[in-house]
Amino acid sequence: MKNMILAGATALIALAAAGAAAAATADAGAGAKIIAPLEISRTADLYFGTIAPSTTVSDKVAVAADGSRDCGPALTCLTSDHTAAAFAVTGEADAFYTISLPNEIKIVNENGTAMRVADFTGSKDKGQLLKGEDSFTVGGTLEVAARQEAGKYQGSFTVAVEYQ
Repeated sequence: MKNMILAGATALIALAAAGAAAAATADAGAGAKIIAPLEISRTADLYFGTIAPSTTVSDKVAVAADGSRDCGPALTCLTSDHTAAAFAVTGEADAFYTISLPNEIKIVNENGTAMRVADFTGSKDKGQLLKGEDSFTVGGTLEVAARQEAGKYQGSFTVAVEYQ
C-alpha cells in the first residue's frame, strides 16, 4: 500500500514537472509618448471702440475676426481703436487643434447695466502648430439698445483649443 501511494505521488510530481517544463514566458515592453501640452494665451482683447447710441433705435456694432468694424446705421462709432481679440497657441510641433468659441456673453458697466455680445467668429475653426506655434483672431457683435446707459462696459469670454 505504501508503495502504491508512493508510486501515485511520484506520478503526480512527474505530471506537475512535465507541465512546468512545457510552460513558456515572454517579456513585453511598455511605453508612452507625452506631447507638449496645448496652451493658449490672449494677446489682444475684443474692443468695439467708443459708440454713441441712438435715442430711438437699437442697433449693432460688429468687429470681424480681421479687425474691421461695421457700425450699424442707428449708431455713431466715434473712434477707430476697435480690435479683434487675438490668441497665441503653443504645443506639439505640426499637431492639429480645434477652436471653440462662446455663443454669447454680457458686458456690464459700473452700474451693472449690461449689453449682449454674440455671433463670435474666428479667423479659423482649426489650426496647425507649425514649429509648435500658431495664432488666430476672434470678432463678435455688440447689441446696443436705444438710449444705452453711458459708461465703460467690460466682460470676458473663454476660447478653448483642443488637440485633434
